[in-house]
Amino acid sequence: MTTNCEVLDDFVSHARKDQRGKLKDKFTSQKLDRGQFVFFEGDDAAFMYLIESGVVEANVVHGDGKVYIFHFIFPGEIFGEGVIYGQDFYPFSTVARKEAVVWRVPKDDLLAAAEADPAFKMYLLELIGKKLDLSYVKARCIAGERVEKRVACILLKTLDQQQGIFSHCVEKLDTPLTNRDISGLIGSTEETVSRVMSRLKKEGIIGTEDKQLVVLDRDALMGYFESM
Repeated sequence: MTTNCEVLDDFVSHARKDQRGKLKDKFTSQKLDRGQFVFFEGDDAAFMYLIESGVVEANVVHGDGKVYIFHFIFPGEIFGEGVIYGQDFYPFSTVARKEAVVWRVPKDDLLAAAEADPAFKMYLLELIGKKLDLSYVKARCIAGERVEKRVACILLKTLDQQQGIFSHCVEKLDTPLTNRDISGLIGSTEETVSRVMSRLKKEGIIGTEDKQLVVLDRDALMGYFESM
């Protein structure tokens, strides 16, 4: 079975025309089952990755065994990008939250392509900048805010990151996002998140479809976020 490469084709299209084929050949695909790790925290940072399909979770495990989720990574996004600015070890682990296909490129090949093509190098910096912006958004979500506002903020952030996936006129969170996941994202307890999510469901703001969260009323969720 051939691997779809629309995302990869878009990525290499930012390189010079005479370099695109050569750069594309440096990528290899990796199919991931749900729960399969891509790399672990502390592994040598040897590759950068690009998601073609599926969802990947970036996390760290605290000393008490609790998993802290940095973020979810969706199709078209990169991870392991620290290789671009000299990172020697991955600072977190990555695991497939649903079946996924990722592309990986060796650090040395990526850096060589960037040095040979200033425009492509700038594109890589723009991708890193977007990820940094997402980190700022999350930091604002959880810094000193009430847990209700943190939950609403994370749900809105995830919707925006997916660029609005619609199903039956509602916005669908195309990832198996559980109360435990949300608690790991915002640094709260699963019990507290469960209470907030139950309240949002009772108010008709969120629901479930095919065992996944859907946002029934985005405006109401935004109002819930802004009013707290």
